[in-house]
Parts: sequence; C-alpha cells; structure tokens
Amino acid sequence: MRQPNDIPEIDPKRCTGCGRCVAACREHCITLEVSGYRKYALLVLPQHCTGCGACVDACPVRALS
Repeated sequence: MRQPNDIPEIDPKRCTGCGRCVAACREHCITLEVSGYRKYALLVLPQHCTGCGACVDACPVRALS
C-alpha cells in the first residue's frame, strides 16, 4: 500500500517508454531517457516528488511502484 510521500521506483526493464507517467507527474520529476533504440522513464528530480502516486497509477505495465 502506498504511503504519502513515497518516492516511486521505476523498473527500466519493464518500462515501455509510453510517457504516461511523465504526463501524469505534476511536479515534472520524471523524464524519458533514450538508450539505443529504447525509451524508458527516469526519475530526475526525486527531491521535488510529492509522493502523490499519479505516475504509478498512470503506468499501464506497472513499471513504477
């Protein structure tokens, strides 16, 4: 169960790079990183994360927890 102010963990192997978590993040803490021909989400500003969980809820493949 998610607690307030939990910073999400991103599993880059599971992430499909769809960008839904990026769009859901109101604090702009997540970006898409490119590695070769693959995109994946990356938490770039964890200090600005409020732990709202919008990114976790937006992920269709449960790459964020």
